[in-house]
Amino acid sequence: MTEPFSAAHNGSPSLPVRSAFARSRAALECAAAFVACFGLMLWIEFAGPAIVDHDGYYHIRWSWMLRQSAPHLPRFEWLPLTILRAPDYVDHHFFFHVLLTPFTFGDLRIGAKVAAAFFAALALTALFGVLIAWRLRFRWFWLALMAVGAEQFIYRMTMTRAPSLSLALLATGSWLILRRRLWPLAFLTFVFVWTYSMFPLMVIFACAYAATVYFCEKRIDLGAVCATVTGAVAGLVINPYFPKNLALLWRHVLMVRGGASEVDPGVEWGPFDTWQSLTDDLAVCVVFFLALLAFDWRRRKADSRPLFFLLLFLLFTVFLARWSRFVEYWPPFAVLFAAFTLDPLLPRIKGRNRVAMLVLTLAVTAAPLWRNIHEGRDDVITEEDPFGLRGASAWLAQHTPAGSLVFNTAWDEFPMLFFYNQHDVYVSGLDPRYLTDAHADLGRLYEAVVKGQEKHPGAAIVSRFGAHYVVTGNSQEDFLDAARSSGEFETVYSDSNAQVLRIR
Repeated sequence: MTEPFSAAHNGSPSLPVRSAFARSRAALECAAAFVACFGLMLWIEFAGPAIVDHDGYYHIRWSWMLRQSAPHLPRFEWLPLTILRAPDYVDHHFFFHVLLTPFTFGDLRIGAKVAAAFFAALALTALFGVLIAWRLRFRWFWLALMAVGAEQFIYRMTMTRAPSLSLALLATGSWLILRRRLWPLAFLTFVFVWTYSMFPLMVIFACAYAATVYFCEKRIDLGAVCATVTGAVAGLVINPYFPKNLALLWRHVLMVRGGASEVDPGVEWGPFDTWQSLTDDLAVCVVFFLALLAFDWRRRKADSRPLFFLLLFLLFTVFLARWSRFVEYWPPFAVLFAAFTLDPLLPRIKGRNRVAMLVLTLAVTAAPLWRNIHEGRDDVITEEDPFGLRGASAWLAQHTPAGSLVFNTAWDEFPMLFFYNQHDVYVSGLDPRYLTDAHADLGRLYEAVVKGQEKHPGAAIVSRFGAHYVVTGNSQEDFLDAARSSGEFETVYSDSNAQVLRIR
């Protein structure tokens, strides 16, 4: 099978790496990139003590439980009123949790932070590998731009969550798609399904490639589409949670469409602020717009790769305008577009002009990159106290019967409660819509109670939820005011961060 677009690349620096020496050099360069990125991410990650973002506490604790129960799957019993109740629970991050298990020895908080840096470095190295595969010039500059060119990207990479691993899979998938390695592509998509619910992105990448081939060569090539669809279907069917995983996938589709419930799903599912993106990602935006000005549609037959990455960038721009959770994909694919677009033009710049261009580029980008690194460290420093709910969790574990249902007034505090206390179970967590989708009436009542809109919150919690204890952060002033006014609660534990209330 011939490689697409290769005929017009004879002698071009865009040719894929082939010789044994070149492959060895590429491997060493990738290893150096991984070490550099891992060191940088560790420096950012350990600017503060917290696991970045709430969900990381759940992921690392669940991975620890997965290791403890191996080879059997543990039973998830901690959200009994939601669609993740034990009979219906699906771990849609299963392979991600398996990969987290080596980091669950010793202090789980430290392990989670090291894991976040490791997977972020893996993602950046995979992206760097795409640049090496076609021997692009100045690839270390492009790597730096991908790593720290966008503040929100850095923040997402410091999370102990699946997006960084997802980015590594998509970068590898891009290489396989462009090289038309269809069987490895199908297997990679299979792995993606087991890793993260964003696996449809791999199919979208394949569709973007099919569109690129059609625009460039006026022919239809659905090989990559068939490979990714095959891998996705196989991953869904050959799955430890089949067929329950199909029901959860459908619920997630409804959530993306906004049709599952009216509950606010959190900031991740809202649109990203355009001005914030332009200012926080200034270096990436400058380089991207320069590449867009240099993009030559007439050269698409000679080298279609810029068009492929431009289509991916445009797709993520559309997604980001609707859902801010795609912020981790937008910057690296903008940089890949710029790298593949500008690389053929670099040989035309001679002597002093090339030096002047390098100096100007560094002058424009150095300050924003350095600022982003420090902003990334500041984001970690200002994360919530990782020990904020430890005292309240310990009190509940010691003073309540095993399996007691606790009313938590913030759904996003569930991961930290679960991290410290698996003795009790909780009303809401991981996503506020999980409760509403299981019991719409309870979801509405939950919102009313935590917002202080219920006149008799204690009676409602006991009669409708079956809970006799409430754990709440001290910042939940609306609920606490309503609780005090009702006279239905007594404080049995309190510290500077949280309280435990018992319903009279």
